Parts: sequence; C-alpha cells; structure tokens
Amino acid sequence: MDGRTAQEVPELRLGDAQLVDLSDHPVVSLDIPFDSIRFYITQVALDEMANEAGIRRVKGLYAPNFGARDLVMFGLAQAIAGAMEQSGDLTAMFSDCIALAFFAHVARAYGSGSIEGRNARGGLAAWQLQRARDLINVNLAHDPSIAEIAHECGLSSGYFARAFKQSTGVRPSQWLTKMRVERAKELLRDPRCELADIALLCGFVDQSHFTRVFSRSAGYSPGRWRRLHRL
Repeated sequence: MDGRTAQEVPELRLGDAQLVDLSDHPVVSLDIPFDSIRFYITQVALDEMANEAGIRRVKGLYAPNFGARDLVMFGLAQAIAGAMEQSGDLTAMFSDCIALAFFAHVARAYGSGSIEGRNARGGLAAWQLQRARDLINVNLAHDPSIAEIAHECGLSSGYFARAFKQSTGVRPSQWLTKMRVERAKELLRDPRCELADIALLCGFVDQSHFTRVFSRSAGYSPGRWRRLHRL
C-alpha cells in the first residue's frame, strides 16, 4: 500500500457523489462494474469560474463524507451526458452553461471558505482597483491595454472591463482619458512645458488630439486653461 491508509468505499447508490483530493494521490480498487462521470476541478478552474460568474473565490472543496447523495450533481451529470450523445453546433454553449451551474453548486455545497478577491456585487476587490489605477497612472505616456491591466489583476479582459466600470462608474478607457487630462493640467501649470511636449508625455497622439480631448473634458483649450490657472 506504500504507506497509504486503506479506506473502505461505502456501497454507492444512483445519484451519490464522491469528492477526492488528488493531491493525496489516491488509489481505488473496484471489484464491480458501474457507470460514473468524473469531474476534474483545479483551484485555477475554480478561480476562473468565479471570475466569470462575478462571485467570491473559494479555497478548495471539502465534503465530510466520501460519498453522499447529491441530486443536483446527478442532474447536471445527466444533462452533460445527454448533450455529448447528441453533439451539435450548440453543444459547447450548452456545456458552458452547465459548467457555470455546476460551479455555483459545488462552491455552495463544498466550498471550504472564501478567498479575498471579488466582492459579491461583481466589482473589483480593493487591491485590484488600486493595482489597475496605479498601472494606468504610470503608463499614461504609453497605451496600456485592457488585457495587460486585467492580467495584472488576475482577471480576464471581459470581466475586468465590466468590474472596473461597476467599481468606478466609467470604462477603463474613460478612466485613462481622465487621468491623462488631470496629468496634463499639472504640466500646464509649468510655463516651461510646451503643449506638444505635454501631449506626448500624457499619451495623446499629437497636439491636435490633445487639444480636442482636453477641451471636451475641461471646457477650455489647453492654452486657455493655462492662462486661467496661471500660478
């Protein structure tokens, strides 16, 4: 047995579910034929599904007993098995929907505790929002992509964009423009800074683009704003 402790498997009934931690390297010996569906769930998969569903992450799964009646799992397994038998163009979409339902169920029934991450409303966690803001602010002269910022926050691009807007009220691109204008205002207070240089330092395509965006946001052209706010 290589030092492993043998565990007797209880007699299983139709609809029973077993939760096994593969990190324990389990070995099971079965003497009778049976039909089953096995789901392999990693912590990464749990995190990704939590990101897409907009709910809190769970730190692993736990079940008090090796086998227990789980009619919800049984129903989902039947649905997946039926879909696989009649594959078609919508099979993948159907399976994705079942996967979300499956995750919601296992997280509720077997989740062993939440991990700090997303709040229940689907917005960004405090650390994610601060990280996103910092990355935007230090990259104003460049053009940080949503994918890059989302990656730093451990999220998919689609979820990050939705969560960022829910947390701030604006899209990431709108926040980036706002920060560029605010940075431009700081530089405009320095009479030594040329408008063309400010445009480049703040990430605008050119001075013309800078003037259009700044005027729309501040209500004045950069030159007019500088004169009104001269120190």
